[in-house]
Amino acid sequence: MDWINPTGVRKVHSLIDKIYKRKNLEIAWDRVRANHGSGGIDGESIEAFGEVLEERLARLHEELRTDSYAPKPVRQQRIPKTGKPGEWRMLGIPTIYDRVCQQALLNRLEPIFEPVFDDANFGYRRGRSTKDALRKVWKEIEAGGEWIVDADLKDFFDHAC
Repeated sequence: MDWINPTGVRKVHSLIDKIYKRKNLEIAWDRVRANHGSGGIDGESIEAFGEVLEERLARLHEELRTDSYAPKPVRQQRIPKTGKPGEWRMLGIPTIYDRVCQQALLNRLEPIFEPVFDDANFGYRRGRSTKDALRKVWKEIEAGGEWIVDADLKDFFDHAC
């Protein structure tokens, strides 16, 4: 985490300048491009975004720097539920531009907050799934844990919170 505080101090006052740094935006673009996702409501593809990359990253840098960035609405796409014929869930697909912004935020926030999350937290964390959460619960039960877990996971990710 030397980009945060080369002196080793664990306190951070502002991160916005780290988020809109050109190098961070380039890394974010590389990760979005590597994911090969489809475009959002503006219809712009990964390939089209890449053709005007310099312009897009410069605009995003400036919008974040001047606090004028505003995300576009998310395109909704129905996708079938795995193993449940006839059942669907909605998938929200942001524009490529917004995904680059989201990834730039993730690049800077994840290294700060991931190490301090409790090991029992599984929601929306890279490399953790609902199956991992269930394994954790089972492991605690087998170890003689006496905590009661009250969770409603049915269709949790299909509904806005």
